[in-house]
Amino acid sequence: MKVTVLLRNEHEMLKDLFNRFKKANGRTPNGKQGLFEEIRREILLHSQMELEIFYPALAGTPSTTLGKLTSTAEEEHREIDKLLESINPQDKLFETKMDELINAVTAHIEMEENQIFDEARTNLPEYRIEELGLEMEERRKILGRIAA
Repeated sequence: MKVTVLLRNEHEMLKDLFNRFKKANGRTPNGKQGLFEEIRREILLHSQMELEIFYPALAGTPSTTLGKLTSTAEEEHREIDKLLESINPQDKLFETKMDELINAVTAHIEMEENQIFDEARTNLPEYRIEELGLEMEERRKILGRIAA
């Protein structure tokens, strides 16, 4: 599977989790807490795969545009990680911080899909886009077992 397809599928899964979180009844904090844990896990897995495999492959191209985009994306990952660390389901600001997280991740997804993916398709050969997808699928399996 192409890396762009794999990542887009993961983005859709995250957006679905965000929608489920937003629709969860405020009177059932365990439901929202459980969704937060699932969201947290998926963001961390996704982020690690991108930082280990996807971004280094993009940074290795001669494209200065991709270099800048990758640098921006890595900074966004650091900010999202800080946000994740600051969220505590027992905190009275839980919902506010979750809104902030959802907005940050959604903006990051849009930047990746609207800019990075196009640049990746322009600057990487088709076979490399397929290879990266396979590498990331394998890495996800390993990370998923470790995180379980």
